Amino acid sequence: MSTSPIEVVVLGQILRLGCPEDQHDFLRQAAQELDERVLKMKERTGILSTERVLSIVALNLSYELMQAKEKHKNVEDIIVASLQQLDNSLEQVNLQK
Repeated sequence: MSTSPIEVVVLGQILRLGCPEDQHDFLRQAAQELDERVLKMKERTGILSTERVLSIVALNLSYELMQAKEKHKNVEDIIVASLQQLDNSLEQVNLQK
């Protein structure tokens, strides 16, 4: 998958990046989401330092990612346990024949 150049605006700055073309829209959405989060954080906290606000937003995003990974792992564990139970049930049915 080859990359192609894309320009996104984050906090009023134009960033030129390489990104697979089929992911351009996602990258634009991510940039917009970041902008919105930073602006909301500035409004909510009154912190003027962009660097500090970016650090807080990055920490929040990292925390959300960790929560999503944990939730995904829990769902995966439930699916694996269910499949094992199903497999055991099928083996018992086959043994009874």
